Amino acid sequence: MFNLIRNNELEVQLDVTDATDRLPSVAFDIIVSWNMPFQNVNFRAKECWIECSVWDKFHDSILQLQEQESGFVTLNDLSNNPLISFTKSGIELVTEIQSKDSLGVGSFTLKSTSRSIELSEIYNKMQQLDKWW
Repeated sequence: MFNLIRNNELEVQLDVTDATDRLPSVAFDIIVSWNMPFQNVNFRAKECWIECSVWDKFHDSILQLQEQESGFVTLNDLSNNPLISFTKSGIELVTEIQSKDSLGVGSFTLKSTSRSIELSEIYNKMQQLDKWW
């Protein structure tokens, strides 16, 4: 398990739970903790399957986004549902965590605003993931 994001308000952890070589992909549990003075959300999205090449492209896109004045990147699961998005506008960074249940009954979205300088830290943390692909 590793921390993708960890700041005063938001913590996002990814825990590798499974992998397959048939379509090179990896499953993560995405664990979110958002703490504000009068609000607290703890959420876990289980077995979010991501194609390994999509993970790599998302990682590369974060590096490119760091160098741009504005833009966005999104990590999608195997069903093309968005899981994690970063939207940069100047020094502001909006992080959006989304989850949609497989039955189509419900969904969860959390948006949190921070500073775009965090993209560098996120990129470095993703680079530390012990990838086998």
